[in-house]
Amino acid sequence: MPSAPTQVTHRRVTFVVVGWNNADLLEDCLSSAARQTYSGVSIIYVDNGSTDGSVNLVRERFPDVDILELPSNEGFAIANNIGITHAFQDPDCEYVALLNSDCRVAADWLESLIRFAQDHPRGAGFQSPTFDYYDHSMLDSRGITITRFGVAAQLGHRERSAVISTRRVFGVNAAACVYARRFLEAQPMGAEYFDTDMWMYLEDVDLAARAVVTGWENWLVAGPAAHHMGSASSGKTPGLSGYMIYRNNPLVLVKNLPLPILLVALTGLLAWDTRALANYMRARNYREATFVIRGRLGSLRLLVRFARKRRSVLACRAASTRAIVSLMITGHAEDAR
Repeated sequence: MPSAPTQVTHRRVTFVVVGWNNADLLEDCLSSAARQTYSGVSIIYVDNGSTDGSVNLVRERFPDVDILELPSNEGFAIANNIGITHAFQDPDCEYVALLNSDCRVAADWLESLIRFAQDHPRGAGFQSPTFDYYDHSMLDSRGITITRFGVAAQLGHRERSAVISTRRVFGVNAAACVYARRFLEAQPMGAEYFDTDMWMYLEDVDLAARAVVTGWENWLVAGPAAHHMGSASSGKTPGLSGYMIYRNNPLVLVKNLPLPILLVALTGLLAWDTRALANYMRARNYREATFVIRGRLGSLRLLVRFARKRRSVLACRAASTRAIVSLMITGHAEDAR
């Protein structure tokens, strides 16, 4: 006799979608959020000072969506923090689902993640496999990590025909993921869920590291997929992504990693930079070499500020050095049902 399907207790979930001059993408993105099979869903659209009619489009096509208009482009971190804070004004909201404007999710994406999240009370973040929007056989992300060289990395990026299993990972990709309110309200940085000094890029790695160090879990859940274009907003400003990644990567390490791991990671990052610069110079790719140098100098200007934040994170440390390193080396822990 077949077993009865798992029953999902419907918890209130709020989608937070941030946009900046992405009117051409918003209808498909918001439609994918609105057609979820999971009930009890609301949607917040945070507009980062768009001038392309994005707000009017959302207002006309999606009258049930709550719109928060910012006067200028505040970046990914601040805009999402504003959206999450607004979502938490509803005391019944238990999860927030973040969705980039250049992402689409399957209709049962949220139901799959919430079913899993309900059985994992120490879960901080949850994501399904995310595939390339244009080539559905190519992975975009099966999680995020910090490698043993101290480099923030996307797990599975550009892999093909990968077998996806449910497993604990270092972190989840904020392009399409769910965060538990219980974690966001317990983590040591208060209502600064994403680090506002980072502005955009690697804020999700920072939040993932914060979860790992303070004893929470992040999970990749095999099931209905998301599809991601990538760089739909940052691509409008050439060079921005390269600079911000090089700037923010060392700051994530300084803020979150215990000293023995930090020293090894920074040494690895220095070696990585040396090799990268040598390769760029050899190839006469002076533009990329400039991003490395400018980005790392930019991180030095913020070092003292992040050292102060480090005290807050490590004061709440609950994970052993071994546990943290194990997740960093492979990007994931055990497979799970």
